Amino acid sequence: MKRILLNKFEEYENMKKKDIEVDIGNFSPTVALPLIYNEKINFKKIDSIRKVNVNTDNSEIISNEILEELNINNNNITPMKFVFHELISNIYDHSKFENAYVMGKKDGKFYEFGFLDDGITIPTSLKKLKSPIKDDCDAIIQAINGLSSKNELGYIERGTGLNNTINIVTSGSNGEVLIVSGCALIHISNNDNITARKIPRDCVNGTLVSLRMNLDSKIDIYKYLKQVKYELII
Repeated sequence: MKRILLNKFEEYENMKKKDIEVDIGNFSPTVALPLIYNEKINFKKIDSIRKVNVNTDNSEIISNEILEELNINNNNITPMKFVFHELISNIYDHSKFENAYVMGKKDGKFYEFGFLDDGITIPTSLKKLKSPIKDDCDAIIQAINGLSSKNELGYIERGTGLNNTINIVTSGSNGEVLIVSGCALIHISNNDNITARKIPRDCVNGTLVSLRMNLDSKIDIYKYLKQVKYELII
């Protein structure tokens, strides 16, 4: 049962309470990225982090630089570019961000990637819709299952990018996904129940999506470009 990203987020929650100087380049994306907005933390330097431009889409530059820096297997460049494109597009399309960052890091035989924005959060972006939403955990699950706030020509689109990304990560790379937004945390891994818990609203300033992936074997991306329904088990 893989819960590495959950453990790392708990490490961040503990770090958030401390008033010390740290070099966040030594930490994983799940810890380092949300610490960027913590005024209690002083930084010596920031390594392996790219900033998302507000006015011009630089997602392709970000993905190329990080994937090259981490020396990702050529067989998995296409799936990873898809993942980067979908997650950064979500930031542009839904978050209304002022600051957003992407970070990648090698962790043994796994790779960890983090995507952080300081926007309005997933639950807030879905509140204007008529669909019933129980709480922030339910909002994230509904977003994963395709509920979208994007409106084109008066029609609400169904979003498949996040769902496909989770399929690629959990089933295609035997990995795990952590989404933290609003007052909710959702964790998903292959062959594991979804973990959901409430968190304080100020725990993360915006939305954090973290991925942990084994990229040793080639991922056949087309096997995972299909809708999978994710449900909370109460």
